[in-house]
Amino acid sequence: MKITVLEGTKRYEVPFSEGSTILAALQTAGVQSITAPCGGNGTCRKCSVNVQSSSFSGTCLACVTKAEDGMTVEIAPEERMSFADSSGGKVYGPDPGQSGYAAAFDIGTTTVICQLLDLATGNTLTKFRGSNEQRIFGGDVLSRLKAAEEGHAEELHEKLAAQTDQYLDKLCRTAKVDKKDVRLLAVTGNTIMMHFFAGLDPAQISTAPFTPVSLFGDTVNGKDIGLDFDGSVYICPAVSGFIGSDVVCGILSSGVSAAEGQTMLLDLGANTEMVIGNKDGMLACAADGGAAFKASLLEHGMMASTGAIAGVKYEDGELKLEVLGGGKPKGICGSGLIDVLGIMLREGVLDEMGHIAEADEVGPEMARFIGEEEGRTVFYLTEDKKIFISQADISKFQMAKAAIYAGVCVLSEEAGVSPAELDRLLLGGGFGAFAHRSSSAVLGIIPSECKGKTIKMGNVALAGAVSAALSGEARAELSRIQKIVKVTDLPTHPSFSDAFTDGMFFD
Repeated sequence: MKITVLEGTKRYEVPFSEGSTILAALQTAGVQSITAPCGGNGTCRKCSVNVQSSSFSGTCLACVTKAEDGMTVEIAPEERMSFADSSGGKVYGPDPGQSGYAAAFDIGTTTVICQLLDLATGNTLTKFRGSNEQRIFGGDVLSRLKAAEEGHAEELHEKLAAQTDQYLDKLCRTAKVDKKDVRLLAVTGNTIMMHFFAGLDPAQISTAPFTPVSLFGDTVNGKDIGLDFDGSVYICPAVSGFIGSDVVCGILSSGVSAAEGQTMLLDLGANTEMVIGNKDGMLACAADGGAAFKASLLEHGMMASTGAIAGVKYEDGELKLEVLGGGKPKGICGSGLIDVLGIMLREGVLDEMGHIAEADEVGPEMARFIGEEEGRTVFYLTEDKKIFISQADISKFQMAKAAIYAGVCVLSEEAGVSPAELDRLLLGGGFGAFAHRSSSAVLGIIPSECKGKTIKMGNVALAGAVSAALSGEARAELSRIQKIVKVTDLPTHPSFSDAFTDGMFFD
């Protein structure tokens, strides 16, 4: 049995087993251009496809619709991200006497970012980014762990291996470099992503005592982990199942491990990691950033790609939208959501509990943005009223915000340092480069006491991987950091529950 898939100008056939959903058939066939953030649970409604069959014609969700023999399925062609992340923080210089090239990869749950480097000069020759092609199995690590448990572990590994090969080839073609002259790949990411990348089973990370198969920090041959690359691959070291090599790289490049005073690093993302300390020692914990930074979980949310509302200002009675790539907005990403909620709070549209006011409860300028969709009060972002923020979206955001707030409180308590006593608060991650600090402080994502000493660092994980690709000294420092970071288990900490409850409120 087969379905015919139409994707832009491409047309191909996909076999399937009886009883399979359209999404399952596409997953098995390795199709990469469809997104299923909820992992196929039918809740995110992002896997919409156009279908023609003997029994149905129209739009449906691929995850809940059974495939039929002879069915035609049309997928909207994917729009690649039109911009490249830059690394942030300190980058080590190259070891003397080197020749050839190296590449640094930051394999995130949502995006994969890479740079090609000249080992003699340390210069970046070219860079590239795109969506993590595992996304058809879910938008978060828990969805992908579930997919692995259901028999897709090898496919999840193969997708990352194939994407790494593809991106390395693209880097080399763009820079006109012979792939054989690439000596080393330095790869970073959260611990679960690194397990998938290395072909290891990450299942035991999801159950107590949450012990990973490896904490990495070793160099292997690319062929041994399924890459089409006969060179060295250094997978940067992790601290635990939830404090990954991306955090260790961020600590290195942000300078926390060399600081004299107390510094906090927030690596903001779908999985938000927090570190507090200095050269003498550090504490770390992880929190679920959820809908605060993974806007695909929102009704009109999307990743930070072309058409996403990435920033919003309220000026002269109008919402001014910053749309990535220009043109008409298609949805909203995490940084845009932060701005919108900040505006709603400042203008009295949101109360401290996170409830959206009715139109007759605010002034006329704000009232025109408030309406009703399917019996729900919503806040419109566009004149055509096709993109809006719902009460359910705000509730999801509050859960994520509360977890991050609780993490900051718990780490500060454990370190004996109040937020007001911090020397610096560093915002890492791709989101950290876009988020407006004022909006984040108003919403309580970052402590208001730190607003004057908060520094945007950008992609500190990638910067650490770049250093690892260039410098033996950097790799040695990453190993040292791995040994001195102590992990705090956030959910079991006695102060977590009260701090989480406090974090649900808007100030």
